[in-house]
Amino acid sequence: MQDGTYMRFYEVNEDGQKPKIGDFVVFSFNQSIGDSLIGRNDADTLELISSYFEGDMMAGFLNMHIGDSATVAFPVDSVCIHMLGLPAVPDYLTPGVPFYVDIRLKDIISAAEVANMLRDRIKQLKQNDEDMLAMYYSDENNTITKDGLIILSVKGKGRGAKEGEILKINFNLITLGGDTLLDMYDGEPVAVRCGDKELGDGFAEAMRYVPEGGEAQFVIPSSLAFDSVGLENSVLPYTSFILNVKNTKILSEEEFRIEQKKLQEAEEAENLKRLEEEPARIAKFVKEHNVNVAPSETGVYYLEIMKGNGVAVDTGDLVSIHYNMYNIEDEMIETSYNKEPLEFVYGEGNMVPGIEEALSHMRVGGRATIIVPSPMGFGDVAIDKELPANSTVIFDLELVDVKPVR
Repeated sequence: MQDGTYMRFYEVNEDGQKPKIGDFVVFSFNQSIGDSLIGRNDADTLELISSYFEGDMMAGFLNMHIGDSATVAFPVDSVCIHMLGLPAVPDYLTPGVPFYVDIRLKDIISAAEVANMLRDRIKQLKQNDEDMLAMYYSDENNTITKDGLIILSVKGKGRGAKEGEILKINFNLITLGGDTLLDMYDGEPVAVRCGDKELGDGFAEAMRYVPEGGEAQFVIPSSLAFDSVGLENSVLPYTSFILNVKNTKILSEEEFRIEQKKLQEAEEAENLKRLEEEPARIAKFVKEHNVNVAPSETGVYYLEIMKGNGVAVDTGDLVSIHYNMYNIEDEMIETSYNKEPLEFVYGEGNMVPGIEEALSHMRVGGRATIIVPSPMGFGDVAIDKELPANSTVIFDLELVDVKPVR
């Protein structure tokens, strides 16, 4: 193309409208590096902005009409360096290899249309919020503070917190429409500093009214929460909340510091004990499960369940696996079988070392169970209560696919 874009057209609708910067395009696409397909979507929407580099996908759209289909091509170097901001092309990619995007342009929504739709949407959200809040403000049983916080109920006779003190609370935040934003009402209390406005002015004000050992319920108007802005990907503009909170304890700054130090020391002692006892736990597990293979030099036990007949894994390959993950008490912690296989680049050090070691023995279609000591697993990182730091982890592995990316 005259603008430096490398394109091949398959269908051209010269009577169709062309997009411009600021418009939103509705399209389907396939993305591939060389001969390897890496992504596809049958319906996506994108705002057209200035090109990241000469001849990129943005430039490609500007050459198309509604109804056109075409392929845009550019070096993978441009994607890595100019779009992703990497210092160089990663080792698992070959510099200069072509990056292809097959595009079908389905529709164009002008920037003005989008702005009008957004304006109407915001207006409706504001009206809905005002209508719902009106019911709470008009209820004589509720107490309204000078800033507009609505107190529905307060139970308990303990003292309230002062500025800077630490409350140990359980709470949840639920929209007036019934959707839960945060739910920390069960389980261990969380520490919140009185006066902290991370969750908005209304939350901070509410903390002063909850007595130690008591509980309370509030309505936080959107003006005291995330107002007309909302919270990206989480909260719409003009969203008010119901806050339910239990105040277990109030601590001074010094009391909280001492408590945290004791908890940290206790956790470190427990983690050290777990690491010291790990060899005995593994030996017990191996005996009880009749494991008759020897561990590798790293301590990983590899038990082949089914030999694969596909390709083997090599450094830099894009690997797809399914897995079940258990702790040494045979409790399942996580599985990938209820979603897409897990993909990662083999040999980059971004995967559990024990899994990468096991995959070196496998071919596509193969399955194995591995017993992974903590240094080859998650080390001193705690995954959850069922898999604390320095835990042995068991994996059922299935090597689903291997794609060389070179």
